[in-house]
Amino acid sequence: MSRYIIIMSTVIHTPNDLHLVSLVIAAFPGVLEWSVDLEDCDQILRVVCDDCIGLELLKSLDEKGVNAKVLEVFDKEGIPLNNKR
Repeated sequence: MSRYIIIMSTVIHTPNDLHLVSLVIAAFPGVLEWSVDLEDCDQILRVVCDDCIGLELLKSLDEKGVNAKVLEVFDKEGIPLNNKR
C-alpha cells in the first residue's frame, strides 16, 4: 500500500474554518492522520493518506470556502513526487 504526505498552506482564521477543514478531511476515507500548525504563518496542514488526494482535497476545501495551496507531496520514503524520475 502506498502512503503519501501532503503539505498545504491554508488560511484558517476561526474555529469554524478549522471545523470545515475537519469535515472535508473526514470525507476522504484514506486519510490516516492529519494536523494543522496554527502557530505557523502559513498555517500548515499536513495530511498522511493512502492515496495522492492533494488536488481533490484542495478542491473540496475551496468548495467550503477554505483557501489552501498544495506546497509539496511526498511518498512513503519522504521523496517529493515532483522530484521523482
